[in-house]
Amino acid sequence: MSVVVSRREVGVCRQEFEIEVPASEVDAEYLRVARDYRRRARIDGFRKGKAPLDLVRQRFAGSIGEDVSERLAPKYWQRASEEDGVHAMLPPSVAPVQAAPGQPLRFTVTVDVEPEVEIGDSRSFELPQPETEPSEAEVDELLEQVRLQRSTWAPVERAAARGDRVRGRIHRSALPGYVPEAAAEDDSDRDQDERGPATHDIDLELGDERAWPELTDNLTGLSAGQKADFARTETDEDVERQRSYEIEVQEVLERKLPDVDDDWASGLAATIETVDDLRRQLGEQVQARKTEQAGQQRTDALLDQLRERYPVTLPVAVVEREALQIARSYANNLARQGFDLERQQLPWEQLMEEIRPQAQKRAHSSFLLDRIARDDGVEATAEDLERALEIMARARNTNRGRLRRELEREGGLEMLRVELRRDRTVQALLAANAPPEEASAPADEPAAEGED
Repeated sequence: MSVVVSRREVGVCRQEFEIEVPASEVDAEYLRVARDYRRRARIDGFRKGKAPLDLVRQRFAGSIGEDVSERLAPKYWQRASEEDGVHAMLPPSVAPVQAAPGQPLRFTVTVDVEPEVEIGDSRSFELPQPETEPSEAEVDELLEQVRLQRSTWAPVERAAARGDRVRGRIHRSALPGYVPEAAAEDDSDRDQDERGPATHDIDLELGDERAWPELTDNLTGLSAGQKADFARTETDEDVERQRSYEIEVQEVLERKLPDVDDDWASGLAATIETVDDLRRQLGEQVQARKTEQAGQQRTDALLDQLRERYPVTLPVAVVEREALQIARSYANNLARQGFDLERQQLPWEQLMEEIRPQAQKRAHSSFLLDRIARDDGVEATAEDLERALEIMARARNTNRGRLRRELEREGGLEMLRVELRRDRTVQALLAANAPPEEASAPADEPAAEGED
């Protein structure tokens, strides 16, 4: 006999189930819970665990009824979802209810379910085939980066030019309205302090994109011992003001690039003896990078075509959950870079609006990959999971066992399995659409993904 009394649509991909637990099951569970209460109950006049069961049932009727409901609801929802073939996209919401002895238990479950879509048998896609062979120009560019990394700086007796390194001092004036006495009263007021004058050392390369353009413009053409003044517009509490600066050059240095010869190349690594060896290794680095980029382009194209082929309307809550995960990942990245999230107020509402289109695409792709994985019987292996845990543990500077326990507590281990299964599904689809010369090669091992 079905435990589902009724089922109805209550929104986009949202259904409401009324489920009934037979009175016999309620009574059996009620007895088990009541006995558990008796073992723990302290009732005046009776030793712990020795109070009459009827008295315990009477004294704790409300709490026992709630516990019975909390035990039976998940069990019978699981049974109902299996009977009706329900594929929930989010944990269900169960309306509060209290069981009573001798009566069936009826409760209502609201759940966001998968949209209806027929995934065809076709696994063919038109995917790009980017060139992965390194060009001479790309190797030359990487070689030049190595030269820059191995370059030295030498003082010169001339005016500074773009690309030179300048050391000196910069003095800033106070912003209009700055009151030194007020700053002295509260040394902890950083905003007030930043309005005042200050002198700092400078050491920068002219033309560096991280430096103020005004610095490059005004330091260019100066020699050691020379000074220059400039003004810069700054915003203070949404008010634009100009602040004056004075810069003094103490030293101009010129970059000295090493000559590219076998002697220099052999000093870079034990595996390099000649310039040809160096260029060959750099070419391998370029090829590895281009291969990774090509793989990402093929994956992006596959997912784009998959979404276009199987359009769906997802539950709002599913997209919102994906958006929150993206926002959380963004905030974590900012925190790792030293951004003070408590001190700086981010425009979260605007950020969420900008994130939602990306969240919609990610949720759509994940849903389709999950469906294909289920239809094709794709699963992440134990080896996939252990490899992913090892990579994540190294990244977090912890051990695999401790990381596993943390993920189990937070519910992240199952999510990791889901992500690995999706990655295996993508790899299988890519392998099925590989160029003829790659068709016989095994699919790439799935790469473990970290937390957003």
